[in-house]
Amino acid sequence: MDQLSILKTETTVMTPEEFDAADARGFDLIVPMCETYPRLMRLKKLEAETGVVTVNPADSVLGCYRTRMLESFANTPGLSYPATEVRRTTADANKKAPSFEAAGGWWLKRGDVHNTCAYDVVFARDWKEAEHIRREFESREIKDLAIQRHTDGDLIKFYGVGPGQWFTWFYHDPSTARRLPFELEDLAAQAELAAKAVKVEVFGGDAIVTPDGKIYIIDINSWPSFARVRAEASVQIARRLRLRLRQVAGRKA
Repeated sequence: MDQLSILKTETTVMTPEEFDAADARGFDLIVPMCETYPRLMRLKKLEAETGVVTVNPADSVLGCYRTRMLESFANTPGLSYPATEVRRTTADANKKAPSFEAAGGWWLKRGDVHNTCAYDVVFARDWKEAEHIRREFESREIKDLAIQRHTDGDLIKFYGVGPGQWFTWFYHDPSTARRLPFELEDLAAQAELAAKAVKVEVFGGDAIVTPDGKIYIIDINSWPSFARVRAEASVQIARRLRLRLRQVAGRKA
């Protein structure tokens, strides 16, 4: 918002609680960073009734919920991600191990929102350990889980605006990264495929680079933290939002 103000754009910042009581119909552009389901549904209704432009739209934020994200990934040609099965958290649905082999183990991930605590994404070496994790998910009333093959390699965090405008990346933990070689353009292409799959313009996510240079996307998020790159990201985000505002002005002209 500071960058937009410098660019002679009038801005208003409000908390999610203030948004609940506000009349948001007069804005040309809404930049929502809330992720709770009731607020997203209110925003989706506002978009439908007024045609207001939002970045990212409510449906795109919902599309980053893990089960919907994985469904979108499966329907995106050329996008690489580890073998994954989505199941209910009930005992009956998890009597058998996944159909794909996973000599290195599985990651069990809650099927709705991304990590809210350390127990939302948990590693299991074998199926007996996975059953314990499943029961813990079920006890927290988490309805779905994703079982994903562990993929050996360097864990990378990436951020982007566009897709196609700006992209950057860094190692999740530089002290342990093996710095396996890979093609930067391949990483950017995979990240942008993931962003297009869920229709987000401001995004971040995680990827794995394997010892043979292959790249697998494991997550995509709407409005990530932009840790370590916030100064640069804020300029690029403001550019994107100004473009969207010009598009709004063009439609009104």
